[in-house]
Amino acid sequence: MVDALNEEPPQKPRYVPFIRHTGVRAAIGFILLALSVAAAWEIHGRGSLVAVGAVHWIAWVVAVLLTHKYVHKYPQRYVSYLLASHLKAAVVMALGVFSLCLIAGTVSLQVLWTSYAFFILADFIVSLPRRRETGGRPLSEIIRSLREEDSPPEQCHDSSGSVDVPNSDAGSAAGPVRAVLDDPSVDYIEQNVSDLRVSSDEVMALDDIPEADGKGSPTTIRLIVGRTRLNDVARLNMFLQFCASHLVMGGYLVIRYKPLENVYKDLRRRYTGVLYYPVCLLHYTWYRAMPRIPWLDKIYFAPKMLWMDRLCLAITKKRNRVLSKAEAWGRLAFCGMDVVAESEECDENGELTVIAKRVALPVQGRRPTYYFVVPLAKVGLAGETVYAHKIRTMYSFSEFIQKRLFQDHGLTASGKFARDFRLTTFGKFIRRYWLDELPQIFDWLRGDVKLVGMRATSRHFLTLYPDEVIERYLQIKPGLIPPIFDDNTDSFDDIIRIERDYLNSYWDQPIRTDVRNLIRTFTDIVFRGVRSK
Repeated sequence: MVDALNEEPPQKPRYVPFIRHTGVRAAIGFILLALSVAAAWEIHGRGSLVAVGAVHWIAWVVAVLLTHKYVHKYPQRYVSYLLASHLKAAVVMALGVFSLCLIAGTVSLQVLWTSYAFFILADFIVSLPRRRETGGRPLSEIIRSLREEDSPPEQCHDSSGSVDVPNSDAGSAAGPVRAVLDDPSVDYIEQNVSDLRVSSDEVMALDDIPEADGKGSPTTIRLIVGRTRLNDVARLNMFLQFCASHLVMGGYLVIRYKPLENVYKDLRRRYTGVLYYPVCLLHYTWYRAMPRIPWLDKIYFAPKMLWMDRLCLAITKKRNRVLSKAEAWGRLAFCGMDVVAESEECDENGELTVIAKRVALPVQGRRPTYYFVVPLAKVGLAGETVYAHKIRTMYSFSEFIQKRLFQDHGLTASGKFARDFRLTTFGKFIRRYWLDELPQIFDWLRGDVKLVGMRATSRHFLTLYPDEVIERYLQIKPGLIPPIFDDNTDSFDDIIRIERDYLNSYWDQPIRTDVRNLIRTFTDIVFRGVRSK
């Protein structure tokens, strides 16, 4: 009986292409393409062989790059995935051939489309041979690793072995801190971190990263006070990482920042009437849009461009980096710090005081997202990491506080995070009409997701499901179009029930299940007017 309970759930067999090396398979495809063009030219005997070959080669390269045609990403459903990937590549290649024909104009259409048909058929036949794959991680092991990653560590350790141990010999934090902060700030620290006891040599006050950062010195600091607001720090991530590396585990960082909403309140107060809108647009373009243009940030921070920062600082006396609450909290979480308290009211400058505690090492293996289209790490087939590309609807670094948001506020009935302050103003509109999902069409073309299916989800969110649902999820590729909409559910348990029913139905009848859900989705959007909440 015990053995039966410990058995792994049934899994579909895994098959891989007989020729697994993508480069070898692409070389074979190129040879087949050349032979197909030569055969068609021999049959029809007209037109330029070089022109036909060039058109086909360009269209084929584009199709292979867009669809990952020679990379098999669904070993549990070998033939159906192979057919789908080759069909997508064939359509993309046909569109490319048609477009290039309009440009070239002198290509023989008979040779062109005959060789196209020869190649599509021959390439699919060569891809059919397969062999069974053995091994692979057991589902129970994948689920256990997911839950272990999501659970907090039993004891916080840093790289030097320091732990959060109360310092009984030190006195109150008020004395050492009062020398670098005003009285209200000291009172705020004492109210929210009443157990903090530090001596004068355990407190560090910083304006920015010091020139001699003392990387070789031991980590003994229990409290760091940032005297420069985060909006004006030159290299913010480097500054926060410096602070984290010099704090003991359990040590505190006290910083100030001006949140985004207060910036716009100041603009509205200074520029009344219609003048506010062009000023607001210029502010958005300079401080929010331009820093999110790929590679522009690298130019700005290049050593040869430091004069620009010095010039702006000399004129304005401030750098005025735009920081939302989500980005400020997310940057702290990225550096291994958790917000303990944030002042409810702003000071006379519109700034908030934040107290953060070092609880972990900096995040490893995950890069923050900055740009307009963001790649979000999700759990894919067999626990592999896939990247879902979306139009940005949240502030930068928002992904690093997802777990904190769930712990503080939980979920709504539609499965979204309650009181989610990470969404931008435009993000709410974009999400309502699913416009943020458009880049995932390329993920579907590449074969990372299938057309219909349970959405690819983050590691933390996936651990909220029961093990039986996770087991099915890990064996079925995530989808672009989900089997569920916001207005269909009354609670998260209802969401689990619907998605469990979909996964079980797909396991038994994959094609019928996806076709049925695709028709239902089309009906809901077009005729019922369903929109995302």
